[in-house]
Amino acid sequence: MRTGRRSLVAILAVVAVLATACQIDVAATQLHVVQAQEDGLLANGDEPYVAVIQWRVIPGTAGSTQVSFVGNLAELGSGMDDGDSATIPASMGAVSFSNVQVSSLGQVAQGVLPELVGTVMVVMESDFTPWGTINGLMEDVADALDTELRNQIEPLTILDLTDPAAVADALSTAAANVEAAVTPGIWDQILLWLGSLGNPDDLIGVGLTVWIAAGGSLGQFIDASLPAALPANAAGGVWYADLDPKTATIRFSGDEAIYDVDIVATNAPPS
Repeated sequence: MRTGRRSLVAILAVVAVLATACQIDVAATQLHVVQAQEDGLLANGDEPYVAVIQWRVIPGTAGSTQVSFVGNLAELGSGMDDGDSATIPASMGAVSFSNVQVSSLGQVAQGVLPELVGTVMVVMESDFTPWGTINGLMEDVADALDTELRNQIEPLTILDLTDPAAVADALSTAAANVEAAVTPGIWDQILLWLGSLGNPDDLIGVGLTVWIAAGGSLGQFIDASLPAALPANAAGGVWYADLDPKTATIRFSGDEAIYDVDIVATNAPPS
């Protein structure tokens, strides 16, 4: 009987650990034209749009990577000049991650690692590239991102993440490595496709968000180091019982244009 009780307690303890989860919503909400690309007599004003790819992965868990292109692309405005702003529709810029695995330092020791979620945003200025071509290109970019996440994040082991300082360093470095590895591939693929067209859409820039579902002291350790570890075109944070929205602005600069994109991340309580 006592053995049965101990087994029941053990089972309930494991279930309690594995059941810790939350929902994280991330949205690109506004695009601001700081410097328009097309300000001449023949072409006056820009037609920007944002392609969003969402991703999630659990370090140390093979096969946990999930990547998908949001789609629903459309020009955010016509003839946008310096100082103009446009709302990014939720259908184009907002993503939701349900049942995100949250982990504390104690749960890491039990083999439950914090899940990473985020987005890759490709900001373009519209000209004459067909939407079907852009959609196909972004699906290729999503495939490339999937490969990078499997190579960069999934191989991390529990042994890599047992020390608080090591956890913070490993996950922060991993996030930066993903951005560094993915961005050149995105640029190369987009430029290769668009370079073969007569008047192609222009690539303005690529940005990244990363959010780590870490609780307690683990979350505090990671949150202290993550912002400094990320490059200028990336934003992110840590979820640890903080339900206040997290905001950031990422600058996209290229091909004589400068756009700022506002990001908002909100969290639901753990279940």
